[in-house]
Amino acid sequence: MFKDYKEIKDRNMAIIAMLVKMAEADNDLDLAEQEFILDVAYQIGLNGDEIEEIFTSPNKFVLKPPRNEEDRMTILYYLLFMMRIDGKIMPKEEEMCYKAGLRLGFHHALVTDLIKVMKKYLHRELPEDALLNEIKKYLN
Repeated sequence: MFKDYKEIKDRNMAIIAMLVKMAEADNDLDLAEQEFILDVAYQIGLNGDEIEEIFTSPNKFVLKPPRNEEDRMTILYYLLFMMRIDGKIMPKEEEMCYKAGLRLGFHHALVTDLIKVMKKYLHRELPEDALLNEIKKYLN
């Protein structure tokens, strides 16, 4: 049981570290990005000390992709929303999201299409089913 707890905690810390790295990709960690990271961190069960450790040393945490596809998709969603939270999507953020999507086991065309959706709705509300409609194209 403790092993499972540690694996989950390590994974969650690595997820937040990925978000921190993406937020810092444009050399401007703004308030909206910080708030999003904190919201996700608390939502997945991290405490203040753990979050501070991640912000201090994000490269210390490496994600081992979960086997469960739903968990992997959730991580990709976090990255997609992180990318657009500050109202601009930088090429480095796209590249990071693309590489993370591939490491998570998703087809390159799917990740590319999901990034396009985020760019299309960058300055307007993202329809509830916009990402899901893209994903459905890749289901068997």
